[in-house]
Amino acid sequence: METTKEQKKIMKTEIELFVINKVRELREKKNIGQKKLAMELKLSSSYVGNTENPYNKAKYNLNHLNELVKFFNVPFSYFFPTTHLEKDCIEEYSDIHPKVKANYEKMMKKYEEKAQKEQEKIEQKKKKKQS
Repeated sequence: METTKEQKKIMKTEIELFVINKVRELREKKNIGQKKLAMELKLSSSYVGNTENPYNKAKYNLNHLNELVKFFNVPFSYFFPTTHLEKDCIEEYSDIHPKVKANYEKMMKKYEEKAQKEQEKIEQKKKKKQS
């Protein structure tokens, strides 16, 4: 059975898509193809296409952005919104990446258990002092 794009899960957060769309907008405005941009960033020829595909995990990192700033001769701020986005992008990232979410939840559970044990020790010491 073939999967349609409607059935696929978008693999990027709102802020990641914002940055990617700004790069694409500038790339198209300057009439630069995906392969040319990939070569400028020293990436595989398919990387920019994968990055521009919302259903693919590929995305630009800060090192890429630094090279994009130099290549297009624009400030870093060009690639970012003028103010924060309303969506909780960390929560959105966790939803997209269930392993990251599971690791975070496991870490938080351990932290809470440790805090609870420490609180119990404090309460036991208080009871001993009162006795």
